Amino acid sequence: MAECKDFLECVRKKGYKVSSMSVSHLDEVREDVERLRRDGLLSNEIYDEYLFRFKYRIPESFPAAKSIIVASVPQPVCELTFNWEGRRIRTIIPPTYAKAVDVDMEIVSMLERCDGNGVHLMRAILPHKTLAARTGLVKYGRNNITYVPEFGSYHRLTSFFTNRELPDNWQKTEVMERCADCGACARKCPTKAISDDRFLVHAERCLTLHNERPNDVPFPKFVSPDMHNAIIGCMVCQKVCPANAEAKKRMVSCAELSEEETEFLMKGDRSGPMAKNMVERLEPLGLEIDLFPRNLQVLLDQMR
Repeated sequence: MAECKDFLECVRKKGYKVSSMSVSHLDEVREDVERLRRDGLLSNEIYDEYLFRFKYRIPESFPAAKSIIVASVPQPVCELTFNWEGRRIRTIIPPTYAKAVDVDMEIVSMLERCDGNGVHLMRAILPHKTLAARTGLVKYGRNNITYVPEFGSYHRLTSFFTNRELPDNWQKTEVMERCADCGACARKCPTKAISDDRFLVHAERCLTLHNERPNDVPFPKFVSPDMHNAIIGCMVCQKVCPANAEAKKRMVSCAELSEEETEFLMKGDRSGPMAKNMVERLEPLGLEIDLFPRNLQVLLDQMR
């Protein structure tokens, strides 16, 4: 297979990480995911809710696709401030939620400029973590989160089909060596989703899963109020991970909501011009209006 190193070099020069693989491995990508369900490590409920959408085939609208590009972009924790009852209350949004569209557009723009020969790209509806691990771009942590040496787990993955024939970096997935005798994430996981009896997390117990549910879905009984630490998702296992010693220092202020905006979210109102405004404010942060007031309320209660 002919290599096209310069085509991807522009992404690397930006400080991002990038790899590639042949589309001939799509059936193997499917098998990686399906095996987890067959082996009872992934429940049908989780599969049907989150993994059913993946399409392990060349898109019908893009029959010329030859390779898949996988990119990792560093992404810090995002601080979101709410003004409420005369106080400024700081909350966090974990990496991978904010600026999803911006990251995709940036990667596409860079690749199109670098190629200069009419390259075609289409976002891949595939498990990005599996693609990244299978191309050597990342290694898995004990918490089932992916790590890049320079970024830790504070990064966003994305992938694209392309009509370019690129290096096929397909390989076995790897786990970080330091996970063998660490166990920090398992000891600190508030819901005990990380256990010693298996490597894959118990997704049905993960706080991140339950923090992504809509406002009208109550938290399960095993989730206590003091477990919450972010407006969405959970950062406990990433904060205590030694591989994130440097990465966890990175945090950016993303937005601040006024008393009026916070009050609107706490009411759970979904009508009128304010609702439209809030959707527009929250979308770039990777947040949906349906998360409120449930997720915000548990954080506010901790601070009273």
